[in-house]
Parts: sequence; C-alpha cells; structure tokens
Amino acid sequence: MLRILVVEDELPIRSGLIAKIEQCGEETLRISGEASDGEEALKWLETHYADICITDIRMPMMDGLELINQINQSYPWMKCIIVSSYDDFSYAKSALALHVTDYILKPVERSALRQALETAKSELRKERTDHAHKLLAEQLNHSHEIMTKWVDLIRTQQSDKYPLLVMDTLLAMEQWSGSDYYLLSPLSEAWIDMIAKEARLVIPDLCSITDQQLGYVKSGMPHQDKRFYFRLAAVMRLEQSVLQLIEQSKKDQPSEYAKIVMQVKTYIEQHFYEKVNASELADLIPISRSYLAVLFKQHTGSTLLGFLTEVRMNNAKRLLLDQQQKIYEVAHQVGYENSEHFAKIFKDFCGITPKEYRKRMGMVAEA
Repeated sequence: MLRILVVEDELPIRSGLIAKIEQCGEETLRISGEASDGEEALKWLETHYADICITDIRMPMMDGLELINQINQSYPWMKCIIVSSYDDFSYAKSALALHVTDYILKPVERSALRQALETAKSELRKERTDHAHKLLAEQLNHSHEIMTKWVDLIRTQQSDKYPLLVMDTLLAMEQWSGSDYYLLSPLSEAWIDMIAKEARLVIPDLCSITDQQLGYVKSGMPHQDKRFYFRLAAVMRLEQSVLQLIEQSKKDQPSEYAKIVMQVKTYIEQHFYEKVNASELADLIPISRSYLAVLFKQHTGSTLLGFLTEVRMNNAKRLLLDQQQKIYEVAHQVGYENSEHFAKIFKDFCGITPKEYRKRMGMVAEA
C-alpha cells in the first residue's frame, strides 16, 4: 500500500484531485494527507509517513519546487508529481532537475493522473526492489544458516514450524534495513524469490497487501506506526509465501525426492562397511543433514542410522554362515571396529547374539 500526500492551495482543486485519485480504483494507493502549501506539507511529514507527494507549484508560504527540494533531502524514498496551470519551460526544467516523476497540466485529466501514479509506483517498486536485493546480497554469507532452514522446512513440509522461522527472518531483515521500515516489504519479496530458486520451486504470486488485509484502518500513518505496519505486512508476505512453497513442494515431491532417497540407499548399500555418517550422506546430494534425515524418514519409515544398521546386520547374517569367519572379523567387515559393540547391536536387531545365530543356523564354529 502506497500513501499519497496532496498539496494544493485551492481547496476545490485539491478536493477534485483527491476524488480523481480515489476514482482510479487502485487498491494499492491511499490518500493519507493533504496540505494547502509547502510549509504545511513539511509540517505534516514531520509526523506522518508518505510515499508519493502530488503538489502544485505556485502556492503561498512555500512553493511546490522548494517543497520537492526539501522532500528530496529529508524523505529521499518519496516520489513527487507536479500538477500546475503553467506550461512554462523554466518550471519544467526545474522539475527535471529535482527528478520529478511527472509534470501534469491543469485541468487534470484522470488518465494523465492515473499514468503518473503508475509511473511513480513502478519507480518506487524498482528502486526498493533493487535496494532490497543489494542488501540481501551483502548479507548472503550471514544469512546462509537461516536460508538453509527455510529450504529444509519447505522440502520437509513442516507447516507447523514456519511461524518461529518467519519471526527469526523478520528480525534479521530489520537489522539489514535499519530505520527504513518500508524496505521490509521488498526485502521479504526478495527473500522469497531467493528461497524459491534455492528450493527449485516456482516463485509464488506476490499480490499487493492492502490496509484492509492488515486490519489497519488509519488513512494517515503516524511515524510511530511505521515499524508495526511494515513488520505486519512483511510477516503476512512471508507466511503466505512459505505456505504456497510448501504446497508446491508436496506436488513436486514424488519424483525428485524419491530419487534422492534412492541415491542415499544405494550409497549405504555399497559403503556400509565404511564409516558412514549423515553429514557425508548429505554432502553427496548436496542437501542439509537435517533435511535429509526428515526426508529419508518420510519416504522409508526408517532413520538413516536404522537403515544403515539394517544393511549391516543383513550382511552380517550372511557372513556368519561362513564358519571360517570369526565374529570379530565379521564385525570389521560390516563396519564395526569393536566386536562387543557389534554383538550388542546384532542382539538388539535380531534378538539373539551372533554366536546364538550361528548355532541356530546349524553352525558350530568357534567365534
């Protein structure tokens, strides 16, 4: 939601401008304040937040050009649109020097006003998105851990665990953006963009979040509300997006995730006699250890250690059939350096000791 300040000394014209803006039917724009001259506008901006200023040029106390100059210095995130009766080149030249978004002549056509507002919206979106991506790039090394948690959560579809992760992410974004709370929204969008790519999913549709959705009823936003408002919008964006990505993950899971699990099972079956741990297995994919553990459990019903133990015990039972093999030799061949530890694991798995197993299978060789 973008907030607009309208500055015009003639009340009928100011009221007409406000009416035309509202008639544009744009849900992402809201009239937040109005003033009759530049000084009044600056006084309003001292206590309220705005994204766009629409101003006349010739006004008492302080004209529109000086107002824009002051806004550029004190509120650099804002865009300004001039509405004037004067088709004067010197005014236009001054407006260009002040980086005004548009210069509209009175009487104001609704189509021209709508186009100017669209241009301002586009410029704001681009600048803020670029700024957000730059901040994110600068923090990439520091945010790797939390990014990994996001990808793991999405891939393992742990819908019940996202609220805490969203709050951790928001706290990090606040550190990156400082007091520029309006950057929280583009930062959350940039974050979701990065997470979707990392998880190899389609970037969710990011519709604009309105005041109505947030339950924010004030037309003007006092500065003391900024942090609350933009935090709320960012949380809503992150929560909506993570749920969409989890749903995508559920649809994409069968083929891709089954392939990962099969790859891990094959590796374990071929290397069970070596020192195998979850970290090494995760590096083979590569994915995080925690994600692999959850994914493997979801698809096989067994833990990684449980499957490794099963493979080792099945091979141990086969080797124990050879009476020439000593039990400690069998233990070494299936990945256990300590024969006593092997015997305990074997009994836990099979219900009997390796020696008892041999006897039951008709073997009498000494261990």
